[in-house]
Amino acid sequence: MAKNYNALADDIVKGLGGADNITKIFHCATRVRTQLLSMDRADLDALKRNPDILGVVESAGGVQVVVGNDVAKVYDIIINKFNIKENKAESEKLNAPAGDKTEKQGILSMFLNVLSAIIGPAIPLIMCSGLISAILVIMTKLGLSTEGTTYTIIKMFGNAALYFLPVFLAYTSAKKFGCDIMMSVFFGVVFISPTLIGFTSLGTPVHLFGLPVKAVDYSSTVIPVIFTIWVFKYVERFVEKIVPSAIKFVFKPLLCVIIMMPVMLCVTGPVGSYLGDALLAVMGAVNSAAPWATVLVIGSLAPLLVLTGMHLALIPLVMTMFSTVGYDNMLFTAFIGMNFSQFGVALACLFKTKNKNLRTLASSCAITSFLAGVTEPTLYGICVRMKRPLIATWIACVANAVFCAIFSVKVFNFGAPSFFTMPIFMNPDGSMNNFYFAVAAVVITIAVSFAATWILGFDDSVYGEETAAS
Repeated sequence: MAKNYNALADDIVKGLGGADNITKIFHCATRVRTQLLSMDRADLDALKRNPDILGVVESAGGVQVVVGNDVAKVYDIIINKFNIKENKAESEKLNAPAGDKTEKQGILSMFLNVLSAIIGPAIPLIMCSGLISAILVIMTKLGLSTEGTTYTIIKMFGNAALYFLPVFLAYTSAKKFGCDIMMSVFFGVVFISPTLIGFTSLGTPVHLFGLPVKAVDYSSTVIPVIFTIWVFKYVERFVEKIVPSAIKFVFKPLLCVIIMMPVMLCVTGPVGSYLGDALLAVMGAVNSAAPWATVLVIGSLAPLLVLTGMHLALIPLVMTMFSTVGYDNMLFTAFIGMNFSQFGVALACLFKTKNKNLRTLASSCAITSFLAGVTEPTLYGICVRMKRPLIATWIACVANAVFCAIFSVKVFNFGAPSFFTMPIFMNPDGSMNNFYFAVAAVVITIAVSFAATWILGFDDSVYGEETAAS
């Protein structure tokens, strides 16, 4: 039975406390993500009882409603039907008192929510560029000359998203922090200016008005630009207050740029760069001492990381690894287990259950996780609801982590593991061993998750029909 998207949109808005209780709303691949004026007005239990909603996740000051692959349709209806507009003043007023639920979630939850809002919109484009780079490896194996302009142009597209990452993140950071978008993008562009990058090859100290400027290539970095735009938010507020309205059109951006020039080049940029260097140093030390440890730990914790959104905190480190050592041997390698286990779980449910609702859901989830690496529909719609498939997921993730740790499987281009993104495991040097090991890891993950789900069984009565598998 087809979903009634209008009714689902109504139920979501009602469960969130009404349109006037929603201050921010956007969506990712499967979730409608919101910020609320007051959590007390939301009825999360009603949302969780809705059969068309796969899951509900509380975030800092808001709620994420897991809808699935049709999230864009539901989101468009909500936006057009309810004309939701942000109410910053009311949001600050209602979220300020001590004891509010948003405060209880802590700094980590708030950090992850901000990171998700900033990095999330850029991830599909980064994955697209990564896949182009991976396909280019295949094309060279099929005879494409690396000396021709065709190779150069395709490589340009494959590298573009990561290289210009500070510009993309400046834009999304500006939207998240509520500051001027064009000026924020301007600061992102400055970070990848050929002149600034050229300072790295001078070999002599660089100064601005006597202040030291760290000569660093900020392309492909994450932390420096986010930190910079966060500080710019307060600079812009200060300038807004002191510049007269009659000359604000010209002198507001001028004064902002003058203030931010030393701030971004001498403070926020270098601090963000040092933080990235520190993370990379720790990662390098671990990889040198025990290269198997990171994938084993992250793989074993993968279901928990996704459920809590903590995997997003690892994205900056992964970006740094791609731009320095050229590969990732922890996050995306571990997520072979997470992504393909959801295919195995959904497939086992599809074959074992007699519940029509679960069978319909499982077929959709299996296709989504296998072809696109999108796990939320299976994770929230099946694993969390029936519990035992979540145990099967964890078993498969551990099995994959052990295998990848033993055979040192690596990912050479940014991308979530799926059928269509398997070229990301191809080594640019032309060797195929890493790719073969990755394929073996996929097969092991699917087999283990399918078998574990089948053996552990599940109670499918939660899907509204009497017939249940055991």
